[in-house]
Order: sequence, then C-alpha cells, then structure tokens
Amino acid sequence: MENQGQPINSQQLSYQQFQEQVQQQQELQRQQAQQALRNVGLDPHSQQISKVVIELQNILSELQLTENQIQMQMDAQKRQIQSLQQRLQQAVALVQSTFGANAAAVQSSAGIQPQGPIVQ
Repeated sequence: MENQGQPINSQQLSYQQFQEQVQQQQELQRQQAQQALRNVGLDPHSQQISKVVIELQNILSELQLTENQIQMQMDAQKRQIQSLQQRLQQAVALVQSTFGANAAAVQSSAGIQPQGPIVQ
C-alpha cells in the first residue's frame, strides 16, 4: 500500500475513505505478519511472542485510528464554530448598517463585542 508507514492526512480524505484505507493497511500488516511466521517456522514459544507483538501492533493501529477520528471531529467542530462566528459578525454588521449610530448601543446592551473573530 502506498501510504504504509506514513500518517494518513484526515484533511484530504472523506471519513469513509479514511476508515477504508486504515482497515486495508491493518489487514495488509496482519497478512504480512502471518506469512512471516509461516515462512520462518518458529517454535511454539517464539510464535506466542510473535502473536503478542502482532496484537500490540494491532492495538497501536487502533489507537492511531481513534486519534485520527478524534482529530477529524475536532476539525469539523472548529469549522462549525468558525461558521457560527462568521454568521454572528454578519448579523452585527447588518445591525450596524441598519441602525447606524444606535448600533453601538444595541451591541453593548446585547453584550456583543465589535472586535474580530474569537481566536482559540
């Protein structure tokens, strides 16, 4: 797989594409590990250790997938907040253009700060 060993960029993929790509990568890793075990003919103790290592790798992959999913959710929420901020600014601008000099009084009574967007 072309992205094996590289982090998957959640900004460039849809959620479904991202999940499919990660699952394909995990399946490929599992198959390669199983084939490697068959090829070397390890003794039972070594096979058990290898299975544990494979399980740890699978857990790591799942953790990375979960981390990427959370990052995607945070990115989506950030975009939603920015959209709401923009809508609020547009509403304030409309109030200012409609009511002119009275807009400052409307803003202060509503507790709206006429400054730029909220930066987090």
